[in-house]
Amino acid sequence: MAFALRSLLLLCGISGLLTGVWSAANSAKGDKSVKVPSCPNGWTRLDDRCFYVVNQSRDFDDAELTCVAIGGNLASILSTVEHAVVLALVDYGTTPTQASWIGYNDIAADTVFVWTDGSTPGFEVFEGGAAPVNDAEDCVVTNTGTDTLFWDDEDCTTEIPFVCVTGLH
Repeated sequence: MAFALRSLLLLCGISGLLTGVWSAANSAKGDKSVKVPSCPNGWTRLDDRCFYVVNQSRDFDDAELTCVAIGGNLASILSTVEHAVVLALVDYGTTPTQASWIGYNDIAADTVFVWTDGSTPGFEVFEGGAAPVNDAEDCVVTNTGTDTLFWDDEDCTTEIPFVCVTGLH
């Protein structure tokens, strides 16, 4: 599975590079310059979204503030493909099997999960298919720390790395 995820990341990276080469080649020929939407430097593009792993330990609130400061939010994960890419990025950008913050939480109302970037909830990868019920753990991590590939709830004051998301610029 790790090989497949890394291959997917490589394919996404190559796609982004080719798009940039095509645009630069056309500009060099004197064609009118067309701004091709892209991710900020160092971010990984997947469709119209960009992901970035910050390998610094922060609690949930500080992680969200850091993501906002660099132009995004804690990552919302909206599909199985995004989930696979985020897990691979975390594996590559931190210590393998490191749990990391994403933007899913039920801080405002227990068992009512929301994304910090306002994305519509719907896609979830909690073990057993249902969000855990734990009053003391309101924030969600990618649960690669136990190598299960599922999300888990965690005390929001825990300090771990995190994943940010932003749109194309």
